[in-house]
Amino acid sequence: MTNTLFIINTVSPIFLIVIVGWVLRKIGVIQESFIKQSTKFVFSVTLPVLVFLKLAIVDFGTVFDGKIIILVYSGIFILFFVSWFLAKLFIKRGDGRGVFIQGSFRPNNVIIGLALIMNIFGDEGISITIMILTFLVPLDNILSVIALTLFDKSNKRDKAIVESFKSIIMNPVIIAAVVAIIISLLRIPIPTVLINTGDYLAAITLPLALIGVGGTLKIKYLHKTSLITLGASIIKLIVAPLIATMIGYFIGYTGTNLGIIFILFACPTAIVSFILADTMTPHGEIAGNIVLTTTLASSITIPIGLMILTYLNLI
Repeated sequence: MTNTLFIINTVSPIFLIVIVGWVLRKIGVIQESFIKQSTKFVFSVTLPVLVFLKLAIVDFGTVFDGKIIILVYSGIFILFFVSWFLAKLFIKRGDGRGVFIQGSFRPNNVIIGLALIMNIFGDEGISITIMILTFLVPLDNILSVIALTLFDKSNKRDKAIVESFKSIIMNPVIIAAVVAIIISLLRIPIPTVLINTGDYLAAITLPLALIGVGGTLKIKYLHKTSLITLGASIIKLIVAPLIATMIGYFIGYTGTNLGIIFILFACPTAIVSFILADTMTPHGEIAGNIVLTTTLASSITIPIGLMILTYLNLI
């Protein structure tokens, strides 16, 4: 019972803040302009600060784990090609194959994943997770572009491809992570005043980002859920964490590391997948419904998964 209450008390606030964001948008307290500006502020300023602080002040040699990165990469590639196979088998070309593939493998780790891991595993879990995301975020972007380019073309495709790869190279989060790793490896001390200032900025990152997630949800479109949406949601929320967690367990991971692996693959589909799909394809609505469905359903599937792992004494 204690473990169940712990999971409820640590996981529920994350999704409750998302609901708060939706309610605030619904009653007009926040507008689309606020969501856009706050999201830009988070990804350009506060999130890079959070990433920098969590990597720069630790011994990166003790945080880095090549085996877990290989595991995460393997899991993403497995999901990508399984989704690719299913898309070619069941979805007609031009009907949203690429959106289905992207929605099946691309997780919202940078916002919901980090928030869950911070609540459950604390600073140790955050440092490990950010180390993983440093390598994972570019891969997610590249595979998304490949899926949408090959299957769901549009007149804006070429420009979108260029912008997507530019965003990978110029991603403030990746830049902050790389700089932090260099500082950590060179053991360059960071003045306490800068750390304290950074902590204030970093503290608002996840609440503000989660409110933005809620503000983007359009519940009224839930009735438009299609078989493509349901299929992608099942793969994202059930198949993905099951495969990744089993692989993690069989190669020897338990405790915090296994919990992180589960959460990284159990997270709902990333909001950026809708933005990319809406830019590159005519199937933005399908992508948005996948984000909506997985975000709502993950508030149930993630706690259940964590309870099962806790019951089995794996985390």
